[in-house]
Amino acid sequence: MTTEHDPAEPPPPPVVAPRLSLTRKQLVGLPLLAAIPLLTLFGVFGVTRADTSAVSPSLEMRIAYPSRIRYRQIGLLEVRVRNVSGRTLDTVALSLDTAYVTRFSSVRIDPAPQIAYVVALTQVKPQETRLVVAELWGQDYGSHEGRIVATTHGDSVSAAIHTFVFP
Repeated sequence: MTTEHDPAEPPPPPVVAPRLSLTRKQLVGLPLLAAIPLLTLFGVFGVTRADTSAVSPSLEMRIAYPSRIRYRQIGLLEVRVRNVSGRTLDTVALSLDTAYVTRFSSVRIDPAPQIAYVVALTQVKPQETRLVVAELWGQDYGSHEGRIVATTHGDSVSAAIHTFVFP
């Protein structure tokens, strides 16, 4: 049976069933795009801190540092040095690894170092703890590793640190 339509009217549109069609690359990329917000919810891309410590016969060093920060974000590096010996230590030299510190910009260290990234802590009494704080501004992307060393006459202690700067 033939239906005639009015020549002044346009023909009716064809009936097409809705269907999702993805290419192979789109099928691979779709779960990857969904994974990014999911990983963010679980804190994978967030700021984290880590702690490490080291002990020698006369020194104890505890370090709290940023293990993950974002680009152009400030992270605090806190180093506590304690005299665990029974005598006053004239000078404890706390050395921050130059290769590590130079990966950050606008670095501020308190107390201020007298020479490049070496802080001198003088007259440290028995069982006394001194605090050295460094503000590190994330400048270079990627993984940055370094070592912090505390040295006094005939004794030293060191610990490794690691920070990842996200873009």
